[in-house]
Amino acid sequence: MERIPFWRNVKTIGVLAQVVFVMVLLAGVAILFSNVTSALSRANLPADFGWLGSRAGIPIAETPIPYTTNDPYWRALLIGLLNTLRVALVGVVLASVIGVAVGVMRLAPNFLIRTIATIYVELLRNVPLAVQIVFWYTAVLLPSPPRINNPVELPGGVLLSNVGLAFPFLYPGDRFAAWWPWLVTAVLAALVGGIWRARVARAAELPLRVWPVPVALLLGIAAVGYAVAAFGQPEKSALAVDFDVERGRGTVFVDLDGDGRRGAGERAVPFASTVVRVELAELTTSTQNLSESRRMVPSTFRFPLIRDRDVAEVEVGFVDADAAEQAGYRLHFEHFPSRGVVYVDHDGDGAFSRGEEIDPVTGVGYSGVELVMTLRGFERAIVADRDGQIRTPSFRPAGSALAADDGGGDTVGRGVGVFSSFGAAATEAEIEPLRAEVDLRASGPLVLSRVHVPVSSYEGGMRLTVNYLALLFALVIYTSAFIAENVRGGILAVDKGQREAALALGLSSGQVFSLVVFPQALRVMLPPTISQFLNLTKNSSLAPLAAYGELFVIATITANQTGASVPVALLLIVSYLLISMVFALVLNVVNARIKLVER
Repeated sequence: MERIPFWRNVKTIGVLAQVVFVMVLLAGVAILFSNVTSALSRANLPADFGWLGSRAGIPIAETPIPYTTNDPYWRALLIGLLNTLRVALVGVVLASVIGVAVGVMRLAPNFLIRTIATIYVELLRNVPLAVQIVFWYTAVLLPSPPRINNPVELPGGVLLSNVGLAFPFLYPGDRFAAWWPWLVTAVLAALVGGIWRARVARAAELPLRVWPVPVALLLGIAAVGYAVAAFGQPEKSALAVDFDVERGRGTVFVDLDGDGRRGAGERAVPFASTVVRVELAELTTSTQNLSESRRMVPSTFRFPLIRDRDVAEVEVGFVDADAAEQAGYRLHFEHFPSRGVVYVDHDGDGAFSRGEEIDPVTGVGYSGVELVMTLRGFERAIVADRDGQIRTPSFRPAGSALAADDGGGDTVGRGVGVFSSFGAAATEAEIEPLRAEVDLRASGPLVLSRVHVPVSSYEGGMRLTVNYLALLFALVIYTSAFIAENVRGGILAVDKGQREAALALGLSSGQVFSLVVFPQALRVMLPPTISQFLNLTKNSSLAPLAAYGELFVIATITANQTGASVPVALLLIVSYLLISMVFALVLNVVNARIKLVER
């Protein structure tokens, strides 16, 4: 048989065409690279990535991993990437939940629910995302919540203020390393159990639920391992706490030389559990006229947040009792003993009435009135942060603030706890030295860190700034409106006969939706929803509108400082491309698992 010449062979020509195309493409890239590098060289701008190891000097407010301005650029960019993922991953979950709920509501038989969902979708998806970010940041989260020294206390130990949201959080304790092998074993056992359960279901040709067995294995092994690690013999350590009670600061560290003071080379220990005790101390403050939460708050006083469980006994009064008595000042507590107002009982009823905190002569509040809080038996459990730092209010020796010579001041207070009036002046003999005792506590694999406000910032727990919240809220609400339409379209794509057949079998309306309608609708709604997830991730580059330090913000600052605009742009392209590919890969695998298999 005569052999066909290669220039007439279709397969050979196809391969050669692809080879030529790749060579031309590589040549074009090489020419472009040569032109760009030579142009950058003539402009004395960096064309490589050698600057990544240089000192960044970029201050970043939110750092998921330890970072200082002396760290290199690559670490600053890594923090930007992690901040982007914090927004993207949380945003995808929240947008999915809200989008599904609103999409279902759009098809509800109730007119009011259906109308509310329609307005939500049509309004929010047609308002530009940049406008929504600016709205949440400048119109809602910055001016609306109260100041940090007057946080809103929500259930579960959650605090909300103008610096953000803080809530208790679990961190790895000193026994976490002993629990880690158990966790790995639990995950492997869950994977094996899931594969085995799936094979049993296929062999039996029955609609068995696969997930209960692997979940039970995961939770069971993890729980047993936690108990073994928590009650095992603790390792001996040379930990100590270098604590200054008057500054209210301390560090948990490995005390190598045993002197109780942290020196060079002595490593700080993160997330160590401590108890700080102060037998007798005092705090001072003075009243102010504040603009807070869009209104004026006159004659207000704010001590650091002290809860009932923190102290055995607490007393609050005026520093100068004589002057306070002559002026007729009284105290009214909004949250005893930390927050309240100074007022004058003009109507003589012995109780605070609105308007009595304002001087009728000047029309303003009583500012500059000095107050003192004396605490006895202060005790607070504090978990060190990731830098090993612990903080308390900046205490003073008890009696050091009292200035009056003799008493008689009648101070009226409301609240829960002990309240007393101060009159007699403190002498030097009565001022006791300030003493603090800090004990280290053994903890399990996980330690619960609670939120407290020692001075003017959150300490402990997990803290979300208003910048992060503004960006997250805007991205979630904007994207959920589009996801809601995908959900509505997916549900409408399910044939009405499927619902009728399910109802004919005796299933309830809830069972029809969860077992018949939604699983089939999921196959229709998931592909366009994947695109919305990717859009949410890429839209996080609008973070400068909320002053949030994510990847695009830090990359822009880096380009301005180094002049390496082209290398920085390449890093941005690669980073967003990798994030998008991971999202697409995971969700496409899920989409392939749930799609209909045609025979």
